Amino acid sequence: MKAAWAWPSVLLVVATAAAAQPTFKSGVDAVRLDVSVLSRGQPVTGLTARDFTVLDNGVRQKVAEVTREEHPIAVTLVLDTSGSMAGDNLQRLVDAAHGLLASLRPEDTVALLTFGEDVQLKLPLTRDRAAAAGALDRLTASGPTAMRDALWTALQLRPDDESRPLVLLFSDGLDTASWLSEADAVAATERAGTIVHVVELGSRDVVRMPGTVGTPVVRSSSPRPTAALQRLSRAGGGRQWSATSSGELRELFTRAIDEMRARYVVTFYPEGPPKSGWHELRVSVPRGEVTARPGYFVP
Repeated sequence: MKAAWAWPSVLLVVATAAAAQPTFKSGVDAVRLDVSVLSRGQPVTGLTARDFTVLDNGVRQKVAEVTREEHPIAVTLVLDTSGSMAGDNLQRLVDAAHGLLASLRPEDTVALLTFGEDVQLKLPLTRDRAAAAGALDRLTASGPTAMRDALWTALQLRPDDESRPLVLLFSDGLDTASWLSEADAVAATERAGTIVHVVELGSRDVVRMPGTVGTPVVRSSSPRPTAALQRLSRAGGGRQWSATSSGELRELFTRAIDEMRARYVVTFYPEGPPKSGWHELRVSVPRGEVTARPGYFVP
């Protein structure tokens, strides 16, 4: 029996049965969703099929199965190496990425994709941690930012086994050089069925209050989440975060991996013949914050 996967697994620093595409093909009668459920920032465990409500184009579906699969993770790091990242910012990013490598299990794979003016595949999916670490340490920063083009490229890097794909996309600013439009990038992310997490890097402003002397006040200046990054992470069924320090950035990278491992796989069988076009999905549970892909496409 064939299945349509609305998940396999972007981290703007952002899972399925491996190579299956999240489109609904003729003869396919199962849809599988990769669903995150959090309460106060922590994964909710112990949920069953009775706890999930799934609406497909507004029609409630019978949830057939809910599992917590332990397939390996195939994470593609998509890192901003544009000119604005030169210096300390790039070092903070590299340090955080090293922390992510340390959090991976032996069976997990990692790929490295960078973007400035050009998109460059620095390392294909591999289990070679030394090769990944070396590729990170050789990164340099220059040029404008082709973020959307990099995301599209990352979505093509699919594992050839049952690993759960995850794109972790990091950027510190707006796209300034992509050929791909925002609308096309969102559409490609929706169709890819890959979980996309996004992380932005902010800064810390040093200010001195009027009339005061002595040690200046350090005020966090978290970046305002850009609408474009929010739309991309939602299209990929992931989350959007921001960080203002190396420690926060490293924590968010590893949180993305931990959150991926804690996701449920929710399976349902759409009633009636498949209808072509976009199928909007809504998933809820009695308690907890749910994150899942917004839908799937039927050609």
